[in-house]
Amino acid sequence: MARHRIIGFDREMMSFTDWLTDARAKTSIFSISGIGGIGKTTLLLQMARTARQFSVRSLWLDGRGGLTTSGSFLASLEMSLATEYGRTRDRDAALLSYIASELSLVPTVLLIDNCEEIERLEGWLFSSFLPELKSARVLFVCASRNGLPLQWQTNPEWKSRLRRFPLRLFTREEVYDYLGSSGLPVELQREIAQKTDGHPLSLALTVDMLFSESAEERDVWREVPAVLSAEFLREAASPNLYRALTALSLLPAADEALLNRLLDKPLEGADYYQLTALSFVRDTMDGISLHQVVARILREDFARRTPEQFEAVRHRAFVLLAERFHSVDQRMQMRLSAHIMELYREFLPSAHAYANFSSSLKPGEQKPFQLEDLPELQRFMKASILGSDWQSELVEPADYPALLDGIAARFPEGIFVVRDEKGRPLAFCAGLWLHALSMPLLERYAPGCRQMLGEEAFSLHELPLEAADTIFVLLSAVNSEHSLYRPEELGALLMEQWLVHMTRGLRGILAAADPQLNALLSVLGFQACGGVTRFAGIELTAWELDFRHTAFDQWIQRIIRQTGTATVPSAHPWENEHRPSIERSEMKQMLERLFDMDELEKLPAMQRLPWSGTQVRATIQGILADTREAGPLTATEKEILIAGYLRKDRNKSELAASFHMSRATFYRHMRLAEQHLAYVLGDRLGQTEVVFNKNI
Repeated sequence: MARHRIIGFDREMMSFTDWLTDARAKTSIFSISGIGGIGKTTLLLQMARTARQFSVRSLWLDGRGGLTTSGSFLASLEMSLATEYGRTRDRDAALLSYIASELSLVPTVLLIDNCEEIERLEGWLFSSFLPELKSARVLFVCASRNGLPLQWQTNPEWKSRLRRFPLRLFTREEVYDYLGSSGLPVELQREIAQKTDGHPLSLALTVDMLFSESAEERDVWREVPAVLSAEFLREAASPNLYRALTALSLLPAADEALLNRLLDKPLEGADYYQLTALSFVRDTMDGISLHQVVARILREDFARRTPEQFEAVRHRAFVLLAERFHSVDQRMQMRLSAHIMELYREFLPSAHAYANFSSSLKPGEQKPFQLEDLPELQRFMKASILGSDWQSELVEPADYPALLDGIAARFPEGIFVVRDEKGRPLAFCAGLWLHALSMPLLERYAPGCRQMLGEEAFSLHELPLEAADTIFVLLSAVNSEHSLYRPEELGALLMEQWLVHMTRGLRGILAAADPQLNALLSVLGFQACGGVTRFAGIELTAWELDFRHTAFDQWIQRIIRQTGTATVPSAHPWENEHRPSIERSEMKQMLERLFDMDELEKLPAMQRLPWSGTQVRATIQGILADTREAGPLTATEKEILIAGYLRKDRNKSELAASFHMSRATFYRHMRLAEQHLAYVLGDRLGQTEVVFNKNI
């Protein structure tokens, strides 16, 4: 019995109990919704038990029994009244009048499970059945995967009496609550919590299989995804939808065109819209998207059933995502980065001194460092020092607390915090954005950095704050005393989130002597950029991850190569041959010399391009003047470039003020606009080359 405790329904059961105990309660409707296996039927059973405890009559209907006509609906109610409570109808009594009279006699809870097709009864329910019960005391609890249709939520007579309860996944705390009295070893409980993602049915199935007589012979982590995959795919009746769902599990979101690029056989038109009707598919502004747990389960099952096919499709997904990266806005770029890390998780270590990537923890909302976070971060740091965990061999351990205080006081933008769903810090890394004001603090606490940075250190001493685009990471720590998460899980979460953060167009630098950490950084796409010897004689490796300019393509190509696929096609089919690569710094030089044709044509970048200076200038002006979207270049970025390079009638401070930004923020937007314009210009040049070659 301990294995089947009911947890996680506090909000729903409180509302249910409030209705049962309210003597003035009127006829109301509860809409329970959620993906398969999230606990809808379990909740209804718990409500039925609670109603009996309060001596309130409850009736149970199941939509799978054919509640698609008014006659079958009323007949099912009549049968329930007769079998459960011995109530029978007089021969002369009309069925509707009899049911309405019976439900009005005493408070009644009507529990309707699997009511996916209730919209077929909407007209009759609103016009004939519900009006008969308006002054009665009846609670309708309707459970379905997608919830009651929109018409119920907007009906003027009943919308005020409707409450919606979308069920959620278990929190890690609730999972441990469920497992606490199971008798399973603590380490096994932790593994279950990591791998079930808070999905109730996954949790229950895993525990039951581990307690089964044949547990030692069964591969639980293989069987559970297979069982759940079959359960989810039961909704997708046709083979076409099945194929589409397995492909969609490899994308963060997809419109019909993108999804078809991942399929060997394109979907038929109606199939795409049928996907949106499934309970675990969401319709978003970026296309349709799978529920995160369902996507993981389908991927795991796909990989185990047909590993070679899965590897091939995942490889195509990597290429598609890399191709899309520079043509979408920053919000979507961050989402693509996070999804690529999710797909890459299988190739990251599950057993490592610093990070365990086997559990897919979801961080809370990303919020900047706040001064009130500092005591918690110092506590994490103190525990890390006591455990002799890696921080930075460039800094003396005794200086860690003072360095963190200094960064928090003077350069707080260098602290990156990962939080839980309540906003509390779970982990952090701290460093300095390199510029003229921060370099003295860096050299004070990490004197070896000058040797590592080489000649760049001199230019950084002259670099203004608003031009900074490099972060030198010095410290990091996790809440190693957290009761729900292992330190290695939080380490993985911190690394993943920091990587996603960096893909906005930043460069990260750090140094390490630990061979385990060095190996992990290599797997994550960092590139060694030289060594430096510390005073104690420890040989350090300097690592760099550069997402400035167009380096994201290079990073994703490294990831693709590390996944073991032999042949790696270009992210863009015509890129290597036809698409000229233009760096942001080169784009900036072109813009600065746009109206000086002699100087423009002397630029090294112009020597690689197939166009004359006049053609380049006309194309740039055309791109900026065009009111249509030219992804990833946004309308605001066009305005910034026009104001900064074409009009040139205001200084940078005046420009920042006119766009309601600080100087630092304006400079970051300017750099991003230059980068996006470089991509669009390269795209136009590449298209011209393709047309030219075809004509030849």
